[in-house]
Amino acid sequence: MRVLVGSDGSSDAIAAVEWMACLPLPPDREVMVVTVVEPPRRFGVLRAASEDLPAALTAEARRVADDTASRLLRGRKSTGRVVEGDPCDQIVSVAGTWGAHLIVLGARGLGAIKELLLGSVSLGVVRQAPCPVLVCKGPPRTVRTVTVALDGSEPARQALGWIARLPLASTLRVQLVGVAIDAEHRARIEAELAAAAQMASARVAAVAVTVATGEPSDHILQEAERTGSDLVVVGARGVGAATRLLLGSVSESVLRRASCPVLVVRPVTRVPDAVPARRR
Repeated sequence: MRVLVGSDGSSDAIAAVEWMACLPLPPDREVMVVTVVEPPRRFGVLRAASEDLPAALTAEARRVADDTASRLLRGRKSTGRVVEGDPCDQIVSVAGTWGAHLIVLGARGLGAIKELLLGSVSLGVVRQAPCPVLVCKGPPRTVRTVTVALDGSEPARQALGWIARLPLASTLRVQLVGVAIDAEHRARIEAELAAAAQMASARVAAVAVTVATGEPSDHILQEAERTGSDLVVVGARGVGAATRLLLGSVSESVLRRASCPVLVVRPVTRVPDAVPARRR
């Protein structure tokens, strides 16, 4: 599994690196740390990427990338890379050319206080990435409870399937949340969640199912808060290159408002190799 970690040396980026040790990721993962240097502005306009950056700026970026990579080594293959340009564009580009299965970022520019701030690197990457994106929030801690949102859509099914391929701990607790728009839709959601719960029960300690009617993001966040979830998983429905200016989607609302890390799984995505079910 290839994991790209975006790091700028900020406290949010450092926390994202520390979250890596808490997540149910394959032990043999390969990690690339990418630090992006933005060209200095001249008269309010970005200098051309071909112009030389000050040596001190480039050296600092290299130090951040290498220091972050060394934090992640621990017997795994981990490298640092420095690129120049727009942070969002460069992270997405490197993820695509390298063949990343997952991008991990801090939540800089996201959160309840900055809910209306647009154009952040993390939000931009989620909208354009070629693979799932994990935006880390809050103090790093062991992932014991995960909330997975299902709405009957293919992106939501892919989100569940993607996380099911990870080496989940047998002690993990999973909360499946479905939000219906009417009685007919509720029946379909309940059937889908029942099937998903049966599949997940072979892998984890406990699976709970909740189906509600109303605003999806509100119910997802309420369940995550109620269960003390350490991770929320959503599909990227309504987010993508063709609709990157669309705001108010469920995934973006959850991403902005959640107090824990949020994994946004793209509709068409690279998936990690499946792991066998654990015997209990």
